[in-house]
Amino acid sequence: MGLFRPYERTDVSETSSDLDTPTDASSGAGARKSAPTPTRKQAEQARRERVRPTLTKKERKARERQIRREREDRNLQLTESRPERVLLRNFIDARWTFGEFVWPLLLVSFAVFIAGSFIPQLTYGATYVMWGIIVSILIEATYLWRKFRKLLDQRLPNASRKGLIMYMVSRTITPRRFRRPPTAIDRGAEF
Repeated sequence: MGLFRPYERTDVSETSSDLDTPTDASSGAGARKSAPTPTRKQAEQARRERVRPTLTKKERKARERQIRREREDRNLQLTESRPERVLLRNFIDARWTFGEFVWPLLLVSFAVFIAGSFIPQLTYGATYVMWGIIVSILIEATYLWRKFRKLLDQRLPNASRKGLIMYMVSRTITPRRFRRPPTAIDRGAEF
């Protein structure tokens, strides 16, 4: 009965001679393998190569550079998405600052400083200009920090202030088009 013994065949049409002959010509005794069976060592090495491929020095450096860049971008996104940083960015980006024009002024005064090797009076003047720029940046940073601190206490009273002063100074002295992340609002806009 097929119900309790499914392995017994009730069909008598198949004979034992039909079961012994191979139906596929490639599986017969005359067929050969295309390659020898790999040894255990070769199989393990092939598996390791699939999991962790062997790279050339140039490929490895490129891969490490890409991984590092992705990690830095991910960390930057996490850091820059904090609400106090967003507020500070909008606070700085919504106004004109003296710090935006520092790099061209420093470049000109440095060129005058180098040209002053021929005329010493130019060197003294360029040095005073550089010190004046640095003092101006510090005065502006102090003024902006006091103003921002009041705004931060109003909008985000429990926010951490750690690292915000240096972030503000670096954002202030960076020209607007080179700021990272890029400016999200126009000058004079409400934020």
